[in-house]
Amino acid sequence: MTALRQTLLRMIMLTLLGACPFLLSAQNIDIQSEDDKPIEERLVYNHQNSLKAAIHSRGFGAGFKIGRIKSIHLVRNWEAEFVSLHSLKEIKTLNIATYNTRPFVYGKLNYAYVIRFGYGEDRRIFGKPYWGGIETRWTYEAGASLALLKPYYYYVVSYQPNPTGGYIEKIEERVFEKGLDILGRSAFTKGIVETKLSPGIHASLGLGFDIGKSRTRVQSINVDAKAEFFPLGVSIMESEQNKRFFITFMLSYNWGTRFNKY
Repeated sequence: MTALRQTLLRMIMLTLLGACPFLLSAQNIDIQSEDDKPIEERLVYNHQNSLKAAIHSRGFGAGFKIGRIKSIHLVRNWEAEFVSLHSLKEIKTLNIATYNTRPFVYGKLNYAYVIRFGYGEDRRIFGKPYWGGIETRWTYEAGASLALLKPYYYYVVSYQPNPTGGYIEKIEERVFEKGLDILGRSAFTKGIVETKLSPGIHASLGLGFDIGKSRTRVQSINVDAKAEFFPLGVSIMESEQNKRFFITFMLSYNWGTRFNKY
């Protein structure tokens, strides 16, 4: 038994000694491959700018970030975005008694859009391994919001007395009122000059996942929760007028470039 054990130990030692040259050569190859990388992949950058396309629990949006890389752990951003804002109570319907009409949302008062400006930071949680992978960061941001409320017009049927007797049927464009005989939604351009503004504030917290393979390119997926408050209220539906507080969840894709600016 002792002889067998010694024989096995010798075989293991010989195997390890025989593998050492191959392990060392592989290590040298890896090191060499790092040295052979283009110079732009080995520099440390201090700026990054990116665009964003997003979908959230109340609509869609787009935006951009202007970032300053303070260290490998911290990026500070100035952000701006434009998003649509829908009510969770919106249900599209169609007047099947009429041809060539647009679907409409019964009880809708306004189209709502929000412009946001803010300041935020990305703080690293887990960095990428030397061979690549995904970097994870905390993201948080806060700033000012401005809601744009454009009236939602309907095509409706109204009946006016006829001097000769009876009534005249007339089609008009009107905002929502209970009891209207609605044919369909009016053109989006109707009521643009009547757009109203409602200022507010917002703050968000989330996670960012950097999936880019190049140091010169920004490529990440972000998941954020955003809280927003409008003191004057936002009226989207007749059933929830002057709603002041909104919580949304956003999934966004960010892409852009990193560069040095001295």
